[in-house]
Parts: sequence; C-alpha cells; structure tokens
Amino acid sequence: MTRLGIGIILGSVREGRRGEPLARWIHGLASARDDLDAQLIDLRDWPLPAYTAKTPPTMLEPTYTADSLEGRWAALVRGLDGFVVVTPEYNHGYPAQLKSAFDTLYPAWNHKPVAFVSYGGFAAGARAAEQLSLVAIELRMVPVRDQVNVRLIGLAADEHGAPSEEIYGKRAHAMFDELAWLAKVLRDARAARPR
Repeated sequence: MTRLGIGIILGSVREGRRGEPLARWIHGLASARDDLDAQLIDLRDWPLPAYTAKTPPTMLEPTYTADSLEGRWAALVRGLDGFVVVTPEYNHGYPAQLKSAFDTLYPAWNHKPVAFVSYGGFAAGARAAEQLSLVAIELRMVPVRDQVNVRLIGLAADEHGAPSEEIYGKRAHAMFDELAWLAKVLRDARAARPR
C-alpha cells in the first residue's frame, strides 16, 4: 500500500502561539500510522502575501514560476493527498495568513480532503473550523466531519503542551481514520479520472 501524503498546516504565525504544540502532537499521531506520511507545514516558513493579482488564482496558478514562493507553495500542496489544518479562533474567525495560504491556489487544493484541529476559548475554535469548511468547499475540497476542538481554558496538557485528556486522542484517531479513507478514495479517483 502506498502511504498517503498528509500536510499538517500550522495556521498561526503569532509569537507564543498555542497551536505549535498542538500541531506537533497531531503530526506525531499521524506519523505513528502505517498509512500516512505526514509533513508539518508551518506558515511562518511560507509568508504568502494577501492575494492582490488581477487574475483569479484559478487562472493564474499554472503561471507561477517554479522558484517563486507561490510556485513552491503550489508544488508542495499539489504533491499531497490531504490536509489537517491546525487553527486558532480569532474574533470568531481564523487567521489572515491561513486565508492567504488557501487563496493563493485553486487547482492544487481540488478534490482533496481536509480536517480541522481548532483551539480557543469556550467554543474551542469550532467557529473558525466551520468557516474554514466553507472555504474548503469552495476550493473543491472535502471537509472531514470529525474534528478535534481543543478548549484552552482549563486544558490539561503534558510537558510538551499536548492535550493529556483521553477524549482528545480519541477524537484525533477518529479524524485520521476518516481523513485516510477519503484521501485514498479521492487519490484513486483523481488518478482514474484526471481533470
């Protein structure tokens, strides 16, 4: 069986971000599976600007030069079979840098599954994940129903900052099971019927 390439996208670029230990935890869980080849993608390493080009990315993406930041981002996204986005919730929404990462591309995201690990206050980032699901659908992605929503208030964490309550691990395993199934089905479909 060929392993599925999964990108774990760390969506916050803030100093002292709480998402970094969560992303490392999720990456570790994914890496422990036999069916996934997980890659941690930190958006700090991808300072994509707000999309300002006259042409929409549906038209422009193929013209990015291979050595440009956008061209390298497109190659990375194109080469993966699915994604897990680790996002905070800011003012009932998600970070601008994460939106820029999505907006820069279009075909590279198409027909791939995406799951969400959110974190925040009482809502545990669920509102940001809901909004990102709508963005993903517009990009012709398939959002995974199972999410991991981490409530930071009173969070019990291990020495690395990862959640230590059993429920979070169970939610993550359910999310990865569904993500892996969809990634395999969609990879086979893209190969059988390229668009």
